[in-house]
Amino acid sequence: MTEESLKFPLERLAEISEQENNFRLLERIPFTSINLRWPFNLSKPLGDELPMVLLDTETTGISADNESIIEIGMIKVTYSPSAQRIVSIMDVISLYEYPGKPIPEFITKLTGITDKMVCGNRIDDTLVNSWLSDDPLVIAHNAKFDRPFFEKRFMALNHLRWGCSSSGIDWISLGFESRKLEYLLLRLGWFYEGHRAVADALAIAWLLYLLPDTVSSLLSGINHRTIIVRAFGAPFKVKDYLREQGYRWNNGIGMNCNKHWYREIGEDGLLEEKNFLNDLYHNGSKQAHYDYVDARNRFKALF
Repeated sequence: MTEESLKFPLERLAEISEQENNFRLLERIPFTSINLRWPFNLSKPLGDELPMVLLDTETTGISADNESIIEIGMIKVTYSPSAQRIVSIMDVISLYEYPGKPIPEFITKLTGITDKMVCGNRIDDTLVNSWLSDDPLVIAHNAKFDRPFFEKRFMALNHLRWGCSSSGIDWISLGFESRKLEYLLLRLGWFYEGHRAVADALAIAWLLYLLPDTVSSLLSGINHRTIIVRAFGAPFKVKDYLREQGYRWNNGIGMNCNKHWYREIGEDGLLEEKNFLNDLYHNGSKQAHYDYVDARNRFKALF
């Protein structure tokens, strides 16, 4: 698809006017098309604002164990916990890093990031530390992907509180069929060029601004503790019952642990879950392990 084919069809304005129900207008997210001065207020400050950093990474592949970051985009914003909305965009930064090997061709096609762009670059650790020194909430649209890559590169910053604007918001109940960032914004009438870290991070900011209720949902999930129940010692014959209950199989990966079934539950459901395991097999709850999850350890690489 060429850039020419994507231009708005001005020659069809008369047709659009006559059949307006057959057309929809898409507008570019404002931050990605013009150079704005920061800070930029999205709503009126209330005086109780707290820091939040919207973060996205571009990498050489999908496995944090074997691949590396080539770009980090971070958007420093403030949010009001009382109004539960994004208030201001304070600053924007994009940082490149040479991964120590050629960037795969498909990554360059996806992101537009070339070997030449990252050659000789290394992300300034001091700069990243300063951005995150006030213990902000860190939000990514796929935190399960971004956090392991980030903490592999910045091991000293493994204590931060993370949230996910993809899994941490019930998009289905809001009427969306997908959690994909570009899709969500297209449904709302906005577009941007994705698969670049800073553009994706700005897109998160705009999405949360357009749908203020999502901020409330996101913050509620971040502040909610959960428990990963690991059902060790479950006999083979109960596997179907475990699946029906929402358990998934772990083949002994991570934590140097044995094979087991696991699921994540709300903290208030622990007693009920223990009763379920006890009814399912002998001493089920006593053989199980319980890992408490909050924003400081959620989405980590190994759990």
